[in-house]
Amino acid sequence: MRKGMALALTLLAVGPAVLAGPRLVVDPEVYDFGTVAEGLMVEAVFTLTNAGDAPLEFSRQPATSCGCTSAPLPKSVLAPGESMELVAYFDSTNFGGRQIRKYVYVYTNDPTGERRTLAIVGYVRDAAPYESSASTLHAGFYILIDLRTPEEYARGHLLGAINIPFPALTSWLDRLPKRLTIYFYDATGQQAAQATQMLRDQGFYAVQAVAGGLLGWWYAMGDAFIVWAEGVEPTPPPGEPYYGGNTVKPQELANSYQVILDLRAPEAFAAGHFPGAVNLSLQEVPDWAQALPSSGTGRLYIWVVDEDGTVACQAAQWLRGSGYPHARCVIGGLHQWEIRYGELALWPEG
Repeated sequence: MRKGMALALTLLAVGPAVLAGPRLVVDPEVYDFGTVAEGLMVEAVFTLTNAGDAPLEFSRQPATSCGCTSAPLPKSVLAPGESMELVAYFDSTNFGGRQIRKYVYVYTNDPTGERRTLAIVGYVRDAAPYESSASTLHAGFYILIDLRTPEEYARGHLLGAINIPFPALTSWLDRLPKRLTIYFYDATGQQAAQATQMLRDQGFYAVQAVAGGLLGWWYAMGDAFIVWAEGVEPTPPPGEPYYGGNTVKPQELANSYQVILDLRAPEAFAAGHFPGAVNLSLQEVPDWAQALPSSGTGRLYIWVVDEDGTVACQAAQWLRGSGYPHARCVIGGLHQWEIRYGELALWPEG
């Protein structure tokens, strides 16, 4: 009897110690993202909490069930009672029409189980013709730079081009992104060829000059995609076109010509936007579309962006029904660009 009582007392004494230690609690353990269009990058947020009385250590970074999912940990140890968010990213590209169940594996020193399995579930629908992903925009994205004087630029310039006069170009080197395509043009192609070589020497390998400059463009495309100032008679610049250096043919650029329409509030636009983007409200889109220059034999891709894609996709649908078959909205809005590429090519005013 005494031995039984002694054993019971011993178990009571060690029981709390056995049950003590780190404890991982996850909310939720299954993240249901509902239904999304193919191309969206899903953000699945899990809250990890140490509900124990000892430090919870994460022995390694989480693993995932496929390469399409990433889930980096912000820290490797949680004190008792401490929480942190684990954000897992699932890229829905190429998963259209499928029910999804992907897994994130979290590894800790929790004595009840060293590996915890979390799930990301939902349905990926096929994207509509007017919807496309931020990664698709990135794949064809370019910055078009007019190297002429502000006065020449104001008379007439290519749609979506920004004006950086050639003498000021060196002061822009830290701002121009090395990872994106940049096209230069001037009146005849001479300065554009020099600018292209200068940037290539600085490590900008995706830089090209428009062959022949604006004059070469005129010979190849007429005044397609040229925005003229009111009252200005469309005429080519004087001189002879120069076709040397690393160039892109006007016809090639015109066949995949882009313009970006940003429907966010002016304050948000000023805080950061794509170079050459046009900032309008949804109500202003019809008048803007009516005033677009002729595309000639070219092909115009209108990318419409906003914060989350809602208003942009309305505009893209309208544009497609109004004679612009290559209008697209960015699924999920500019937030999706920022998830994938950060602030790349999102420039503040000034």
